[in-house]
Amino acid sequence: MLRLSREDSLLLLTSRAFLQPHDDERIGSLAKEEINWAYVTWRAENNRTIPLVEYHLRRLGILDTLPTGAKAYIQRWTTMSRVRSVLEFRNLLAIMDALDQAGIAYFLVKGPDLALLYYPDPLLRPMTDVDIMVRPADAHRVQKLMFEIGYRHGIFDPTNGHWTDEEKPIGPATFRDTYALPVFARIEKVESPFASSDLPTKLRYRHVKSFVDSRQVMHMPIFIDIHVNLSVGIDEEDIWSGVQLANTLGRVVRVQSPTGAVWFLAARLYHEAFLYNSLRLIMLGDLHAVLHRQLANVNWGEVAAIAYKYEMRPALYYVLSQVRRICDIDVPPAFLEMIRPDQTEIPLQHDWGDIMPKLFSIPFINEITLA
Repeated sequence: MLRLSREDSLLLLTSRAFLQPHDDERIGSLAKEEINWAYVTWRAENNRTIPLVEYHLRRLGILDTLPTGAKAYIQRWTTMSRVRSVLEFRNLLAIMDALDQAGIAYFLVKGPDLALLYYPDPLLRPMTDVDIMVRPADAHRVQKLMFEIGYRHGIFDPTNGHWTDEEKPIGPATFRDTYALPVFARIEKVESPFASSDLPTKLRYRHVKSFVDSRQVMHMPIFIDIHVNLSVGIDEEDIWSGVQLANTLGRVVRVQSPTGAVWFLAARLYHEAFLYNSLRLIMLGDLHAVLHRQLANVNWGEVAAIAYKYEMRPALYYVLSQVRRICDIDVPPAFLEMIRPDQTEIPLQHDWGDIMPKLFSIPFINEITLA
């Protein structure tokens, strides 16, 4: 059995927006124990769940009991994230207007889709960039359009707020090993909620990039990620099948279906953790939010078909089994049995076993008994 520490238990509980009363009680009980809040803050920062941690601790009346330094850091991180999200949604509206006027098909995916449709407050879900899906055939038109409305490829320097343009043309081989255009950015300027000296360096360099000038103006790059696929090798019809309409931001927009979100989020969490050591509990929180809101509308037959077609069975099985077990989400047992890897057969590609020890970087040794 894998037993989590008090700190990792808090991180797991607070990575989800929607909790049950017994989850609240567990958080309250844990917070009364001796907690290494520096570790919790560091882990939550790298998991990108600090706004959720702040939300739950504040909601339960625990935030004011934290050490002064941890509380201040969590609050500053959350405030910066909310400022960035507001700017990101403003930019998203302008980009959608431009795409609509140009007659270019698109749908929202990942950050904006999840934050707007599944979280109780869109500003709870941090977005490092704004993700939009377009068809590969429209890639050149989209790049030209983004240039026309003021976005560029380049590098932002948080030490001085300077921007350096980079030339990144799209060629025949651009999407051979990647599934997105080069990242676009535009620098936004707003009144800073903090003095520059009050913003920790690693926060504005790594997590919520920004620069505060002598006039207390914050220079913040807003990054736009235009996708042509969800991953290398996925067929275009599987990306666009099930795309549906939703009301958000005062308009009707195309978004990823709950079914597409389930298989994509589960597979992404698993493969990024094992292949890239990208340990992000926010991805688990995203998956939980989708299932919490839209469990009844998930087409599990379609999820199983995708799992077999792209050899995602291990990823989906281990992730969704834990979601069922840990998060009280009724993922159908028959579906899990259908995709369960058969340990008596030659192992499937990318079958690395359970996701939880990896997510928490916990070395775990099982006792072995021969048959």
